[in-house]
Amino acid sequence: MNQSITLAANGRESASKRENRRMREAGLLPVSMSTKGEEALSLSVRRDEFVRMMSRQGMSVVLKLKVDNKKSYNAMVKEIQRAPLTAEILHVTFQQVSLKEETKADVTVQILGRDTLEFKKFDFIQHLDSLPVRGLPQDIPNTIDVDVSELEAGDNLFVRDLVMPEGIETDMEPDRLVFTVSLPRVRADEAEEATEAAGEPAEEAAQAEPEA
Repeated sequence: MNQSITLAANGRESASKRENRRMREAGLLPVSMSTKGEEALSLSVRRDEFVRMMSRQGMSVVLKLKVDNKKSYNAMVKEIQRAPLTAEILHVTFQQVSLKEETKADVTVQILGRDTLEFKKFDFIQHLDSLPVRGLPQDIPNTIDVDVSELEAGDNLFVRDLVMPEGIETDMEPDRLVFTVSLPRVRADEAEEATEAAGEPAEEAAQAEPEA
């Protein structure tokens, strides 16, 4: 469960590219907050404070956005815009949320136990990087953790196999693949050749006819 934290924000009037550039040079991030039934608020926050919050709490954190040291809003990060080449954060959009109403979010699927599969020399593929979930904002987890250390070659993990936190549900199809494990191609070929070789003597004996 997320714990709400406070992030200080200040109102801003200009939303021009030049002003946004100046803000970023001063260590500030231009942000906006969508509010239900109202016009979006244009704000700014400290870049270092936002980055520190994201690294510690993740995208699904519920925070109190305190504007001009006065009014506070319960909010979640809705979108982060980044520069195409440098991945520098250019703009952040927050969404005001009610702690009593369900909301939706995309949560990262975090795979645990990869090192065990690598030790067994298995091949594996992660098919799903994130999962759309819904629930009360304060109940939405930062990640959906999946332990794959007990899986063997040939095993498949589906959405229906995921253990969801209490109060959290997903609308994704239950049969959607999340993770698959297999033998490396070279080992699979060797196993097939060994099976064929073992069957050849028996097949030859069955085909042999007795002499007259």
